[in-house]
Amino acid sequence: MERPIDLLSSFDKSWKNFSATWKRARTKASEKSIHDLRVNTRRLIATLELARSLSRRDDVAKLQRRCKKILKSMGPLRDAQVLLENLTPLRGMTLISDFKKSMERRERKQIDNIRDELKRSRKQDLSKRLEDVRYELTRVHESLGPAKVRHSIERVLNLRRNEFQRSVRKFQRSPVNEDLLHEMRIALKKLRYALEAAQPLFGRSVQERLKQMHAYQQMMGDSRDLEMLRAELEKWAEKRGKKIAMVPAMDRLQQERETLIKKIIESAGALEGLSKSEAPKPVSEQTHAVTLTKPFVRAAAAGS
Repeated sequence: MERPIDLLSSFDKSWKNFSATWKRARTKASEKSIHDLRVNTRRLIATLELARSLSRRDDVAKLQRRCKKILKSMGPLRDAQVLLENLTPLRGMTLISDFKKSMERRERKQIDNIRDELKRSRKQDLSKRLEDVRYELTRVHESLGPAKVRHSIERVLNLRRNEFQRSVRKFQRSPVNEDLLHEMRIALKKLRYALEAAQPLFGRSVQERLKQMHAYQQMMGDSRDLEMLRAELEKWAEKRGKKIAMVPAMDRLQQERETLIKKIIESAGALEGLSKSEAPKPVSEQTHAVTLTKPFVRAAAAGS
């Protein structure tokens, strides 16, 4: 028999990781800490999406919107840090050091902004709201039973799979379209995080698929980062009348990106097939699933 509270382990894990990375990002808004907080915010949003499939209460949707707002607030800082990270191979090329200084100034400004966003009081408010949602999720699990819980979660996963498959097919028809590549990357990201959130229901049967999804997602993200850097370099150089001097750097970035795009195009068929894989077995048919039952929302908040 399936254990009806398995999804709570994903809920608790998402909140615990979110709390820990919030604290690190607030203390030191480094490239790694901001990246980790963004990833764990996305995971929490995906878990809340599964919770919304079980309960239509407004507080679940409101908490999800608040998390999305936090994620959006980190975007400008994350972009500045990605630009600086990808400048390393271009060191020594004309004007790169000047461009780097301008990006470092942008990063410092965004760090000040994000520290205002990551206030302790805001985290405490999130903690209270999330504890209320967890209580509601526990109640719904008990009232619906494992079969209905699983059906609701699988419906969300199927929606995400279909969304991703549509994005792959559109990309295959026009692989040079930047918007379609971005759409496919976002759809893959949402599918992967939804599957991660549902993993307690499936145990280890989805781990290999998640690794493959992450590898493809990373490839698409690298392509996006290279294009963002090329566009920023061009904009910066044109504003200063130095576009010709920056051409070698922009050409190098374009060549690297074209290599990645070629790999992504070649992988599109495998990607679509990956999302169509046979549904994983439920945890009741496995012997290695772990369930966390004790709430730790208040404990995590106290340590934030």
